[in-house]
Parts: sequence; C-alpha cells; structure tokens
Amino acid sequence: MIKIFESAEAVANKIAEEMNHYLIENENPVFCLASGSTPQKSYEQFAKNVGEEKKNLKIVSLDEWVGISRDSEGSCYQMLNKDLFSLLQLEKDQIEFFDGTSQNLQEECARIDHFIENNPITFSLMGLGMNGHIGLNEPGSPVLNNSSIVKLSETTKTVAQKYFDQPTHLEEGITLGLKQIINSKRVVVAITGEHKAEIVKEIIENQEAKLPAQELLGYDHIDFYLDADAAKYIKKGAR
Repeated sequence: MIKIFESAEAVANKIAEEMNHYLIENENPVFCLASGSTPQKSYEQFAKNVGEEKKNLKIVSLDEWVGISRDSEGSCYQMLNKDLFSLLQLEKDQIEFFDGTSQNLQEECARIDHFIENNPITFSLMGLGMNGHIGLNEPGSPVLNNSSIVKLSETTKTVAQKYFDQPTHLEEGITLGLKQIINSKRVVVAITGEHKAEIVKEIIENQEAKLPAQELLGYDHIDFYLDADAAKYIKKGAR
C-alpha cells in the first residue's frame, strides 16, 4: 500500500515507531536495514527511544559493494555502523553482514542465506534507488530468490559516488534477493524528497516498466511510505 506523509520527518517518526514495535513484540527480532541518507533520521529516532530489548536484536545485511572493505568510507556497513550500530552499541555477534572483500563471494551468499533460513527476518526497511532498485537488485535483472553477486547499473555506480570521499571504482555488488526481502514478516520502503518523484511516478503508474521496486507492490505486509515531495507526481487515483 502507498501511504503519504506530509514530511520526511513524519515518515522517519512512523518508521522508528514500527522498528520499536517489532523489536519489543518479537522474541528473536531480526532486522534487515538499508543504508544511505533516507533512513538516517529513522535510525536516530529509534536509537533515542530503544530500551533493553536491543540486546535481543540481530541485524542481517541487505547489500554491500564488492571490493570495498567494511571499514571504508562509503561501505554499506560503515554507513549503518555510523547511523545505527554505534548508537545502539551492538555487539559483534548481533550483526551478520556481507564481506564485500571476501575471496569467495559465493560462500558469503551461502553464509547469509543460511543465517536467514535459521533467523527469519522480522522487519525490513528498504530505500529506493534512483533507477527503481531495491537493495542492489537492479532493473533488467531476474527476480532473485537468494543472495547473489550482481552487476551494478551505470545509474547506481554514478549515484553511489556521493557516499565516498574520493572517486571509487564500482562494478559489482552483493545483495539479498527480492524474494528474501518480500518474505520478511514486515517490509517498509521509505521514499523521501522531490528527487525521487519521477521514479515514484514510474513505479506506481507504469507497470510495463518492470522495475525491481514494483515486485513489492500488492502485498498486505509491505507498505511504501512517501513524503509529499516524493509523491508529488502521483495521480490521486493511484494512491
């Protein structure tokens, strides 16, 4: 379902509330969380209000850049560590994350898949790429059932440069499959800002586009949370 909020702050507050709910209401909460600028405020609000239940929380990786170490500026791990892990003071055994520098990336995929099989995802928070990708599931690629190594689109390689402190060569990513995300108990896709308005319109109104984000439409447990700026081009009847 598409839900529109008046501001990015309202989106962030709602998501933080949900994160706290799924943390408290589940005995073994497992979160899969997107990195990047969109969810930063949600993580900040969640960290401010979280209680002792955080010791039960486990985080599973959504994606990572192949060839980029987790401690590097711009890695997905580094962004999440700064925006959430460090705020919650999570222990290392609470975080199960892809290693993009592994010598055997297929083993990395198998390791994360095995973790999810034994620790089903309770809550997933996704962002939306400028080309409609979810995680690093890129347009034109088959719908993935499991973790995979993927070729990055030119759009993703270009947009990703903003996360690094110097020009960085990116060709591949490692990502959960769309099916693994959809199989989460609860999924929220957060989309804020006028710069996302065009791709939002494409996702909602052009079913022929066959964008990865469109695979998440139509499920009762999956909502798209938009602020008014991101929703500005959506026809009222499509909301």
